[in-house]
Formats: sequence, structure tokens, C-alpha cells
Amino acid sequence: MVNKLLKHEFTALSRMLVPMYIILLGLAVITRIIAIFETDTLIYDIILVSAVVVLSVGLVVGLVYTMVSCIIRFYRNLFSKEGYLTFTLPVSVNAHLLTKLFTSMVAYVASLGIIFISFCIATSGELLAEIFKAAGYILGKAGEALGANLGLYFAEFALLMLVSIAAGILLFYACMCIGQLAKRSRVLLALGVYFGYYYLTQFIVTIGIILLTVFEDSEAFMNLLDWIALNPEATIHIVLLGLTAFYAIMGGVYYLVAHTIMKKKLNLE
Repeated sequence: MVNKLLKHEFTALSRMLVPMYIILLGLAVITRIIAIFETDTLIYDIILVSAVVVLSVGLVVGLVYTMVSCIIRFYRNLFSKEGYLTFTLPVSVNAHLLTKLFTSMVAYVASLGIIFISFCIATSGELLAEIFKAAGYILGKAGEALGANLGLYFAEFALLMLVSIAAGILLFYACMCIGQLAKRSRVLLALGVYFGYYYLTQFIVTIGIILLTVFEDSEAFMNLLDWIALNPEATIHIVLLGLTAFYAIMGGVYYLVAHTIMKKKLNLE
């Protein structure tokens, strides 16, 4: 049954995202074609800059649209009238949540891949070659300086990105679950919860920064800075793994909130 759920979710998301992928790739091809016929005229410069701007905006909008599509799919499938059919299936709440999370993460990573391909198409030729050459040079120098640590950094960073993406998706799911507790204006409540949580975290971060400035001259803080200066490689590992653990814990909290509401406080339309 889980395999059928996955197939159904991928099919539903594909209907929403594939047209966007085609548009992005089309914009990249158009930008590249315009770049091929380069001329020293003002009209050409305007057309080229316009194409680059449209493509750049499209790539950003593509990421946003991917997340919005995943959220819409989550809400429609679980909390709209479609939810009556969804919850008659012999599938646990965990299976529903994990299926939605997995397909959303795959969709987000696929969108990043399409964005990268679009960038390569638009900049193909000498410019793309120079970009890859510069990247290779930087990686080579970093490899000489860091050795095996460079591979670990990449692995830890990739893990951090995956965990942070999962936590971000689960945060939206938790907000949507809280929003569906209302009898009316469910989406508005979900948005209110999300932005309220966002501003609360920003407030906490601001307080933390203020506290750092207050205690920056303390002996403990100076000792910490000295240790970081003496152990830069270990510091990077600690930061990456610490952030990964933080996002994993927060993602677990969001998952618990969504799971509890879906299991005990389900309120379909």
C-alpha cells in the first residue's frame, strides 16, 4: 500500500511540477540562443539582459512554487474533502506523513537539479567552461589545504541540507495541521502560526546575538575564540554536525505535532 501511495503522490506532484520544469528549461534555451547571436547593439543588450532577468526570476520562483505545490498537495489530500477517502485507506498516519515528506524532498531536490541544468544550458560555452574551471581550481586548492577533511565537509554539508529541507517541510506540515483545527479560515490560521513562529525565532536569535555582544569580553568567550583559532577544522565539523542535530531535533518536534493532530484531532472539511 505504501508503494501505491508513493506512486500516487509522485504522479500528483508531477502534474504540478513538470510544466514548470519545461518552462524553466525553455527559458534557459531561449537565453542561450540569444547569447549565441551576440552583437554590439543596445537593442541586443536589452534583450539579453531581459532574458537573463526573466530566467533568474523564474529559477527563484521555481523553488518557491515547488514548496507551495507540496504544501497544497498535503492539504488537499489530507484535510479537504479528498481526506475522507485518504483516511479510509489501510495506512497509518506515519505512512501518510513519511510518504508526503519523502515525495516533497524528492520534488525539491529535483527542482534544484532542474535549476542547475537550466543554469548550465543558459551559460553553456566559454562562460560555463570558465565557471567549472574556477570551481575546479578552488576545490583543488581546498583539497591541498584540507585533505580528507574536504570530503567530510561535503558529506556533512549534504547531510545538513537534506535534514534542513526535511525540517522545513515538516514545519509547513505542522502549521497546516494546526490550521485545520479551526472551523473557518484554516489556511489563514496556518499562515498566522507559521509567521508567528518565524518572528518568534527571529526574536530569539536577536536576543542571542545581543547576549553574545554583552559577554564578548568575558574570559569564557575569549577562551572559546582561542580554541576556535587553534582548531578551525574541528570547529567546522562541530558547526555542521551541530546544525544537523538541531534541525533533526526540530524536525522531530514538527513531525510529532503533525502526527499527534492527525491522529487525535483530525478535523476534515
